[in-house]
Amino acid sequence: MDKDDIRSTGEIKMKAGIKSFTVNGFKGFGNEITIDFTRKAKNLVLYGENGSGKTSLIEALKILYDSSVDEIDLEKYKNIFAGNSMKIKRNSMKIKIRTEYKKDISLKTKNERRKDERGKVREVLVASPKDYETGSKTYLEAIAKSTTILSYRELMRIYDIRTGEDFYAHFVKKIMAHYLIPPRYETSLIQELEDLEILKKSHPKAKKRIQQKEKTIKDEINKIFWGIKDKWNEYIRKLTGDDIEVECSIEKIGSLDFKIKWNGKDVRNIMNYLNEGRLNAVALGLFLSYYKKFNTSPYKLLLLDDVVIGLDMNLRLPLLEILKEDFEDEYQVIMTTFDENWFNLMKNYLDGSKWEFKRLIVRKTDNNSHPFVIALESSDYLEKAEKYHYEGDIPAAALYTRLEFEKLVSEYAEKKNLEIKFRRRISEIPINEIWNKVVQTLRGAKKLCKRIDTYKSILLNPSVHYDQRPKYSREVKYAIDVVKKLRDKIKEELNNKNV
Repeated sequence: MDKDDIRSTGEIKMKAGIKSFTVNGFKGFGNEITIDFTRKAKNLVLYGENGSGKTSLIEALKILYDSSVDEIDLEKYKNIFAGNSMKIKRNSMKIKIRTEYKKDISLKTKNERRKDERGKVREVLVASPKDYETGSKTYLEAIAKSTTILSYRELMRIYDIRTGEDFYAHFVKKIMAHYLIPPRYETSLIQELEDLEILKKSHPKAKKRIQQKEKTIKDEINKIFWGIKDKWNEYIRKLTGDDIEVECSIEKIGSLDFKIKWNGKDVRNIMNYLNEGRLNAVALGLFLSYYKKFNTSPYKLLLLDDVVIGLDMNLRLPLLEILKEDFEDEYQVIMTTFDENWFNLMKNYLDGSKWEFKRLIVRKTDNNSHPFVIALESSDYLEKAEKYHYEGDIPAAALYTRLEFEKLVSEYAEKKNLEIKFRRRISEIPINEIWNKVVQTLRGAKKLCKRIDTYKSILLNPSVHYDQRPKYSREVKYAIDVVKKLRDKIKEELNNKNV
């Protein structure tokens, strides 16, 4: 996309166009996981309990985009177990997206010798921006410079803001950093600020030039705040239900004048007057209003990681209204949450033709080399198992075979009201305990149950999910076949009204 296209992006409404993304060897993901946007829906809500990897998926996506700009040190993101599984080399990491135009873009990496904090030279895995072909690099850069992750951690930083300098560091250097300065739209705000510091150091006596540059930067910052003022206050009122009005401006580089009125009264110390929800609304409203008014990227992506933690349930629905009215059509929105009730509410509230809803599942193992595996909840785990087996990813095939087995016997036990030692939820009962009860009640399936017992090492023991031996590959294939037969048998049993 050329310069003229970028200048006119205020009138262009293009989503990021992610059709699927795959992650492996990144942080907690020792196994490969792919999230597909299977329908026409482009927006995603991702649910998972704490530690399930939902934030890591968002981070991986952002790193892929940022890797087109910087040689990011990837060592701290590597999964320490990935080198032992799925034929992945220990120095490898996989982050890949497929766009709606069926273009695959994978993270480009290289090994480089660098000095650590102690001055010791070591080989590290880093991103390699120069290895992207031109079209992919242009696309990745456009999103990298216009997208950040808004997380509850980022919102919580507003509690540390006490001075105009704090406001400046949080709002200008974080949220507005990549604002492109008109009329050329070639230089970002953060670049102008860096150039100003260089000018001050290299030509300290060039006061006129310094003052002119400072004036240019301040004028642009004030334009931003003036431009977002109405939308910012609109969002705050929606998110709080209160008559709160915010005004922000800059007179001196490095500090902001930040004023809040509540019911027309000046609030001098916002920490004393605004509770957690209202403070979150101020920060969230700023972020969303800036992205609504000044995101100049031709590709629009919004990443929201558990941003509703500080909001009461009755104030969360207004956030969905804001997303529906101002973002779901223009942007590709990806949200995460650990709150299952909130996740279910969003499923009922948001338009299913525009949104996907996915659940992450974590399964612990008794294998110290691979203490847990992460998967996506699916209506048909066997389909995924067969796909991964065909592709040679035997551990993933075993995992999804096991998940289908667990789902089948758990649903059967619930529908048959089998007497099993009480737990609050059936998901808390050991699967072997449920299976033993199913064996006793599943009619005409003695031979089938014996076959399943033969493959218990696959179906009931997750620690073997990382065995790559050819013999094990055949065993997984047999396990898939026998679980298919079990699915048919259970379906027949549940449909038989005489039973």
